[in-house]
Amino acid sequence: DQGPPSSSSSSLEISLSDEDVMGCAATAGEESKRGTHGQESKNHLEEKEVEGRPPARRRSSTAAMAAQGRLERYASWYRANEHWIAPFEQALQSAIWFLPDSAGSEVSTELLHSAASMWTVANDQVLMLTEETKEMDELRSVERKFPSLLLPLLVATVEQFETVVEVLVARSLRARPRDGTDAMAANAGPLPRERYAWLSLVEAAKASLRLALLYRSQGTSCMLLDGGVSGVAKAVDASVSLERAKAKRTEAFLAFRSRYLAPPSSGAAAAAASALEMEDGPNREVVLDLRRDGARLLALAEVLHVCRPVIYCSLLYRHGAQSWKPWCVSLMAELVACYSTHRCVRRSRSLHTNPVCVRESEARWARMVLYFARSPFYDAFTRGRLKSVRRALKPVPLLGAAANAGYNLLDEIQEYYTYTSG
Repeated sequence: DQGPPSSSSSSLEISLSDEDVMGCAATAGEESKRGTHGQESKNHLEEKEVEGRPPARRRSSTAAMAAQGRLERYASWYRANEHWIAPFEQALQSAIWFLPDSAGSEVSTELLHSAASMWTVANDQVLMLTEETKEMDELRSVERKFPSLLLPLLVATVEQFETVVEVLVARSLRARPRDGTDAMAANAGPLPRERYAWLSLVEAAKASLRLALLYRSQGTSCMLLDGGVSGVAKAVDASVSLERAKAKRTEAFLAFRSRYLAPPSSGAAAAAASALEMEDGPNREVVLDLRRDGARLLALAEVLHVCRPVIYCSLLYRHGAQSWKPWCVSLMAELVACYSTHRCVRRSRSLHTNPVCVRESEARWARMVLYFARSPFYDAFTRGRLKSVRRALKPVPLLGAAANAGYNLLDEIQEYYTYTSG
């Protein structure tokens, strides 16, 4: 069947008899009746299926539907008032750092900041679960069934409270009495290396949740977005962009031909006009140009990206933060993972035309700058350069005070793994 000819095509006279018109009308009426009857039958079957379930499953389905309705109402309220809720969340998280110092203030400050951040994380998860748009569903995969929908929330929860775990473990290890070591000297010295054993367990739990999220999102899903908090990116249909480019070239040629050569035929104009409409047809075949070798390379790179923090923490516990072996092994693992992912994204149209895949690949490259703030590179190179900058800006009003405060802050947070883990 050909679509209606465009306005630029030549006029075409079509004569239809009364019987043909009445036959088309009758056919359309029968199709409409069949469609309405089919929808009623489908609804009736769904109602019978729900009624035929056991009472326990029926109650669980009703509870799930009620919870989904409450989430949608809360998401609608949040979207309507997001213009003042988002600044309030940021102000609350920033105000916590200005609390007065007291005994144990470091732990309480981190705990309050993580709790305040969890409100923002929970709101983002609710918005992601209730946002059902065709465009986003084609770009990323989001689990909306219980209990799989809890995986991104669990990953975000572990990320928010891992700093609290590190601070608590460091304080407890420093408070533990040691032979021949003064308590004041232990608190003033570097953080104990034994904390990396607990951090390895935290990273292993986080990696298990991310791998489970990758496994649950199998199929065309391929890349974790923001560590799995924002879902999993998908390989899009490569034929859509090809057909759209072909349709644009056809339209440009027909416009040139109608202006300078001869009027286009009705068939060519109709094909160009309906090319974009045929892209979303139900019978169109989905084309993924990611080959099996590329898919395996991307999967291995994603697994390496997920498991790298576990390897890094284990090596830190064994060799210490001043050893170059954990730093070099972690850097090499991240370079291999980022380069493999970047190569697959650039070579595959199914990944390169997905903007969330490109953004995630670029964000992983940007996080490589954190290696300048990790020991022993920070102790050997970065700290000396920062001291030179602070010394040069010290005579300058305002800039000298800001440089001194920034240096002290960076030098303090650099001791903790979770601040520079990325």
